[in-house]
Amino acid sequence: MNNATKFCPNCGNEVKADAKFCPKCGHNLTAATSATGATQQSTTTQESRSAKTTESVQRAKRFSGNFFSWWLKTVRHPATMVPDTHKYFGVTAFLLNIVVIVLAFVVLANRVASAATKALNNMTDEPVHFGGVIFKLSLFLLVFLAVGAIIYIAVGFGFRKIADTEGRFSIWDYTNRLASLTNLILVFCVIIFVFTLFMSPDSLESYGRMLGLFSPIFLILNVGYLFSTVDGVDHPRWDKFYTVLLALIAISIALSIYLLIVRNFVGGSITNYLENFTNGLTDSFNNNNY
Repeated sequence: MNNATKFCPNCGNEVKADAKFCPKCGHNLTAATSATGATQQSTTTQESRSAKTTESVQRAKRFSGNFFSWWLKTVRHPATMVPDTHKYFGVTAFLLNIVVIVLAFVVLANRVASAATKALNNMTDEPVHFGGVIFKLSLFLLVFLAVGAIIYIAVGFGFRKIADTEGRFSIWDYTNRLASLTNLILVFCVIIFVFTLFMSPDSLESYGRMLGLFSPIFLILNVGYLFSTVDGVDHPRWDKFYTVLLALIAISIALSIYLLIVRNFVGGSITNYLENFTNGLTDSFNNNNY
């Protein structure tokens, strides 16, 4: 028998280590031991979760720091390959550009909606809300731009694989290469976002200037796309000129088909939604006039 002693957590009476109940107050010593073990296990679990959270935060900080360091290098020297690039840097760069453009649209749409709401509320007693319209259009723009980026990557990678007899590039390598050639686009996306913060929503001239900022974006994207199909190809299957020419034709056809699909299937739904929304506003206005 174990003659070691311990103390009852209920009354403080000294009891043997193997005792199950306190002889003085009858307290269940086994339950106390189980509770202590459960508390220790809960504390250990919480500490483990906290450690994992801290590790995830540190990993995210390292990724973001390395990403922007890579981004600056590619902006300074787009044609220079950056060694040991994380395979997700290219995808992150494209997503960042898309998110900034969508945010610019949301800011502009909310400013326009705010001005329209004030004008419409003076003509009708029923409150007008544009939040649902803005959300759906923003979601459509996000998906539209993301699919467009996928088309550029897929077509460019296909021509890269066909033209390069050595076939050294994976899809991640090509995405990083295309992103490194087009990372300057983020600068113009940020400029557009800032422009929407200060532009006059009722000025047609402001819209013209904003649309003009998209010209360098399309120029950089297409030049980077064409350059990425032949850059670093030491043993091309055919002359690089024809690779660039065919790549240009292919992306033009792919984008035309994509826009046609969007117009016929998605565009009709958006148009109907906007028409129903407009008709609702018209009916509300007419009812108030009566």
